Amino acid sequence: MLAAEGLVGLVLFLFWVWAIFDCISTDAASCRNLPKGMWLILVLILPDIGALAWLIIGRPERAGWRPGSTDYSRPGPLGLEDHPRSGASLEITDRQSAELDRKLQDWEREQAEKSSEG
Repeated sequence: MLAAEGLVGLVLFLFWVWAIFDCISTDAASCRNLPKGMWLILVLILPDIGALAWLIIGRPERAGWRPGSTDYSRPGPLGLEDHPRSGASLEITDRQSAELDRKLQDWEREQAEKSSEG
């Protein structure tokens, strides 16, 4: 019975230490729901509850299990242009390209006129 209690205590202690290191090494911009300093204080003051809260609602979503890991296990498309099917439907013809070039030249000319006036 005492061995099981000691093992549970050791596991909780190791989980708490992992949560502290993970909180410290995580980028402040990636922390969710609270600022990084508040998470660190919460994990230090309330070891079990704070570490569990950090794991569930504070860590960056889809972060790896290594403390401070920035490689995400399931990265998704960041924008519409990153989606695999987006390139197939967007074809620009030579006529459209020439028209866009003409619009760009007109815009550059307008900007040069504005800067010469000011």
